Amino acid sequence: MHRVNLRGIDLNLLVVLKALLEERNTTKAAERLAMSQPAVSRALSRLRLLYDDPLLIRTPQGMEATERAEALLLPLREILAGIEQTLSPSPGLDPSCFEGVLRIGAHTYVEYVILPSLITELQRLAPRLRVQMIPLTLAFEHQLDQGAVDLVISKQDDLPGRFRRQPLFEDRLQSCAHRHHPLLGQQISIADFARGKHLLVCPRGEPHGIVDELLAAHGLQREIPLVVQSFLSAPFILAQSPLLLTAPARILQPMMTLLDLAECELSFPLPRFEISMIRHRRDDNHALLNWFEGVLLRWAAQLGDI
Repeated sequence: MHRVNLRGIDLNLLVVLKALLEERNTTKAAERLAMSQPAVSRALSRLRLLYDDPLLIRTPQGMEATERAEALLLPLREILAGIEQTLSPSPGLDPSCFEGVLRIGAHTYVEYVILPSLITELQRLAPRLRVQMIPLTLAFEHQLDQGAVDLVISKQDDLPGRFRRQPLFEDRLQSCAHRHHPLLGQQISIADFARGKHLLVCPRGEPHGIVDELLAAHGLQREIPLVVQSFLSAPFILAQSPLLLTAPARILQPMMTLLDLAECELSFPLPRFEISMIRHRRDDNHALLNWFEGVLLRWAAQLGDI
């Protein structure tokens, strides 16, 4: 097997490639990397030669990754995260000495998915550290800028260059209802889905969600008699009402049997989404945050697909 001579390769190109594959946009990748857009375009040209593959192809919908590029993204994340971990905490860093409060901006969804399996490890490694979850607002950028939170864990795709985004895990939306709902037991068209009555979860108070954007693209609008703040209360409300709920599968699946709920069979796909950790770049050398990022990445690596 032919071995690649790493001494002849600029490994900085891998950092650019990761940003390009996550952003799918040279301008956004340049802003994120604090580089000029022409410099990122030149790096992409070198990467195409290196991999003998177009990697990103321009389409009317934007830049799309090739099959080869898609296969590279996960290994790139693991490799670069490993390098960051070797460079971040000093060898003498002792998490058991960490004191004070780590403030995380997130919704109850993140608390539910992450904390049950993470808190025991945090208590073991850093018993003096207190983790405080802070409600995430629409002005999450201001929260980070002002230091009201140390980091954010959320679905955020577009970020100014002063922030760094580290993907953690994926989830998908699924629709469900109480098992006696009349729409269950049949394939539901997008028109019938829109005609149903829906329970909407709005953690930040917006009166619409991803599903409404999907329906609007088909010229449809749903009826929403109830809007709540938390994904955790919604399944319990659904168990006592003739409504439809579309929510993250990592929330719904553990509750389906308990609450006598069933998944709707839709004739159209619902989107997947990515949850990321977001940090201010001014904190790139922050020992506690770098340590916590490593713990969080190890936790995410063990989380199964859904």
